[in-house]
Amino acid sequence: MKKIYAKWMDFVLLLIFAGAVAAAALSLGKKEGSPQLVITTPEGEYIYPLDTDGEYKAAGRAGTSIITVKDGKACFSDSPCPNKTCVQSGPVFRNGEWAACLPNDVFIRIEGGDAETDAVAY
Repeated sequence: MKKIYAKWMDFVLLLIFAGAVAAAALSLGKKEGSPQLVITTPEGEYIYPLDTDGEYKAAGRAGTSIITVKDGKACFSDSPCPNKTCVQSGPVFRNGEWAACLPNDVFIRIEGGDAETDAVAY
């Protein structure tokens, strides 16, 4: 019967694999923190707490969009776009949700907080 000997590179690969598994396990248990509202405009990106009520103005290509945060939910309350689809969209409040005013090039999204698994992601 032929014996198989481990080479030094086998141990290196085993250590790399073990490190990757440990890093993945640690990242699964990490808390995301409190949710934040991220507003992206042609001028830059702005981050606001979602747990504080407020009204934020975002300058876009067609004018100024107004984003309102109330009771932990953010939505477009006014925008200079012609059909106001962004204003009619519902509020965003969970990690990963987003809304956009495409004609004005303003994009809002929620980051952080507890990630929930839904039927689509499951």
